[in-house]
Amino acid sequence: MAQTEKELLWAQDISFSYGERQVLWDISFSVESGQYVSLIGPNGSGKSTLFEILCGNRRAQEGNAYYKGRDIYEMDIRGRARHLAVIHQNEGISFPYTCMEMVLLGLHPHRARFERMDDQSLRQVTEIMERTGTLPFAEKLVTQLSGGEMQRVALARALAQRPKLLLMDEAMSDMDISVKMQMMALIKNLVRTEGLTVIGIHHDLNLAYRYSDQVLALREGHLVAQGKPVEVMTESFFQQVFDVQAEVYPGKGFFIL
Repeated sequence: MAQTEKELLWAQDISFSYGERQVLWDISFSVESGQYVSLIGPNGSGKSTLFEILCGNRRAQEGNAYYKGRDIYEMDIRGRARHLAVIHQNEGISFPYTCMEMVLLGLHPHRARFERMDDQSLRQVTEIMERTGTLPFAEKLVTQLSGGEMQRVALARALAQRPKLLLMDEAMSDMDISVKMQMMALIKNLVRTEGLTVIGIHHDLNLAYRYSDQVLALREGHLVAQGKPVEVMTESFFQQVFDVQAEVYPGKGFFIL
């Protein structure tokens, strides 16, 4: 089975184990351009391992992940960064960059090694920082930021890369609820208007339900559900995947009972 022109990302029969402990079993799916896809499942279901394979940071032991027909793992780091941006829950930055310097790092994949910063690039970064609400602390050191502020700066840096594919691992978990909604609205607008494709791990199932075009649900290393949230996230789904009872209001949301 070949990847089609519409498919930006394609996972084919991915399996992985840590020693004798298998954590992924024959995972296959595709993602088209301009979609927001949420990767959900209980703790220990294999989400983080699959995420690392999709980022190109880890090679699948069986199967492959492809970006526009190319094996992601075999793409060189700089070339990969021209197309993919990755945000982890905890960026772990200890060097005292200013927030502006941190966001400017997102431009590096598109610039020559010693190319000087021009006015257009600075305007681009300033606009991104305005849209993410990070411009007010542009000169603040990243080591002085709160967790939610750091996550916003990491998002701004990722958007500065001008990626076609944005991968987020619980990238908004420390944000205040109002800021989280603003950032989700911003990303969803980029998906709709600029064709950005997003794959995000979410433990906040309400975010997945509200903003996703598609959800991928893992349980014990198996892909157990895939499709539109309103079709997939039913009361039986919550019982089978998360072992909880839920009351679902189609198109609006749900309550865990």
